[in-house]
Amino acid sequence: MNQDSSPTLLLNPDQPIVPTRFSYWFWVVGLGLLTALLGSWIVGDFRHPLSDGGDTDQFEYVGYFFSKNLLFNPFPHLNLLNTQTFYPYGTNQVFLDWGFERDYWYTFCYRIVGGPGPYLQYYYVYSLVIASVGTFVILHPRFGPLKSFTLGLIVSIFNFYAIYKFPVHMNVCVGHWTTLCIVATYRLLYDATTERPISLIYILVWMWLHVQVLSQELAYVAGFALTFTTLAFPVLVVILYRRFWNIGFAPGLNPVQNQWKSQFTLILSYIQEQWNNHRVGILLCLLMLMVSLYAYLPLTLQIAFTAWKFDFSAVPELRAWSHPLRLLIPHLPGFHTFHFDYTPHLRDTFESYGQGSPGLYLVVLAGIGWWQIRRRVSIWLPIVLMLTVCLLYHPVVLPTLKLFPWFSFNRHGGRASLIYPVLLGLLALPVQWPRRLPGQLFGLVILGLMVMEWYTGYVQRIIYPANVASDNLLTYCAIVRKQPGAAVLDWPFCTVGGDGVGSKEGLCPYYTQQNAVFTFRRFYDKSGVGQYFGRLHPDQIQPFLRDGWPRLLTPGRAFTAQDWQFLDTFLRKNNFAGINLYLDLLSPQQVTLFYQHYGQPIAETKFPAAGRVVFLTLKR
Repeated sequence: MNQDSSPTLLLNPDQPIVPTRFSYWFWVVGLGLLTALLGSWIVGDFRHPLSDGGDTDQFEYVGYFFSKNLLFNPFPHLNLLNTQTFYPYGTNQVFLDWGFERDYWYTFCYRIVGGPGPYLQYYYVYSLVIASVGTFVILHPRFGPLKSFTLGLIVSIFNFYAIYKFPVHMNVCVGHWTTLCIVATYRLLYDATTERPISLIYILVWMWLHVQVLSQELAYVAGFALTFTTLAFPVLVVILYRRFWNIGFAPGLNPVQNQWKSQFTLILSYIQEQWNNHRVGILLCLLMLMVSLYAYLPLTLQIAFTAWKFDFSAVPELRAWSHPLRLLIPHLPGFHTFHFDYTPHLRDTFESYGQGSPGLYLVVLAGIGWWQIRRRVSIWLPIVLMLTVCLLYHPVVLPTLKLFPWFSFNRHGGRASLIYPVLLGLLALPVQWPRRLPGQLFGLVILGLMVMEWYTGYVQRIIYPANVASDNLLTYCAIVRKQPGAAVLDWPFCTVGGDGVGSKEGLCPYYTQQNAVFTFRRFYDKSGVGQYFGRLHPDQIQPFLRDGWPRLLTPGRAFTAQDWQFLDTFLRKNNFAGINLYLDLLSPQQVTLFYQHYGQPIAETKFPAAGRVVFLTLKR
């Protein structure tokens, strides 16, 4: 390296792709509108709250809980220890499926409107638009409009695993900040390797994205961005070391002093030049960074340190993994996982459509792209390492992801499928259109495959719009809300964890029908007895076992006089408003006895999955 080089080496004269203002905004606005339109067709209903009686309800409920328990003193924190569920015993709510940006969004809408609404549908479309447009904005200066536009669609609308996860697993279908963080880290590596300009504003935005990922689901989604940066950082350090370490020796100093003094001088000069030229932009980035740190870091630390207090060593780990060969499954009729069940052959744990399968076209393009840049190891090495760690992950046999502390509670290897389109898409970016006829013909075949997979994967998704709460259900909950009392007893109720705690103890006899019934309290705003958590510690269910609830919850049990006395005392002592009685889960004789004991119902509806439910009030 020339020793007379300027301190502004990070701003070398290589010029990026500079579009005209009109063409640039044409691409940006066009991509945003197309993503919003295609995303809206996936959602379907924008008038009612999401609800299917299963996992879909969990994420609306977390937003509701967040809105009721968010405090500032002056930093944001949550009231996690309360009796709003597991009533009246109380429990620690730390193992809810947090997504802080989503929860802030729900809280803002809930407080402005004054109750539940279709807030998460709009948030999902916003997430898709941020992922697609953000990817375009980051990559356009290096790879041009067409490649950036295409990858923007691949990581959003045509991320098949993610769009099929909406709304059932909204925690792992929303990953816009994680996507952008990975893309931004890749561009940083690319620019450092190719000696492209790296502005201080870009570095600050890159840092800001690492804070923004804390607003995504913590156990899965946020960790992927942090892991990619962890793998890329040593590579970046080596690149910068080779590029700048021997610049500008000062006479009279030993070699070590020379090196550190020259590097310090170089950094100061770089910051000074950037400040002089981009003062407003730098201040804006610093403000964004501080706001995000304030909004997300205290909550992240609270949840992390609270969760780590629980010892789950005695709870068997779920052996949920995804076979790496699923990468080769195409989204074509007769081959995709709706038409053919690969699980008996692969012997893995299949959770949902698109698991491990970003599209065969993308795998082929990624392979070609890797081959074309195989000598630029620093560009592809972190991506390949990340793919290897994710593809080989097995929570019991080979827990590669658990090398990183943020994956302590990752219990399903298939959920890394969220980022496969991002990683493979980045590998495919360098692909150039072939000059020879055989290569061009092969390129047309791959393009045709891409179009067919896009069409197949997307069209069969929009056939099934998201399930929403019915008007009759909302009317029922409005009646329950008006009744005097602090809590409602779901009978039978369900107290269980996704790790199986509570199930074998008999605290959730109707898991499939009832694992989400506690979430309907977001509509009637009263405490409840049962709850589902992604993870539940055995200590948390001890009060239920102590009071003998498994015996009362036994399917078909005819209550004795002693049982009725216990239930009466429990309800009246703890100021219950009444009982949600699930008719389809009880025998006619049991229903008749409840009517005789507490009177006729005042309202009736049908809860998704749980079936018919009536409300019995307590006589005051």
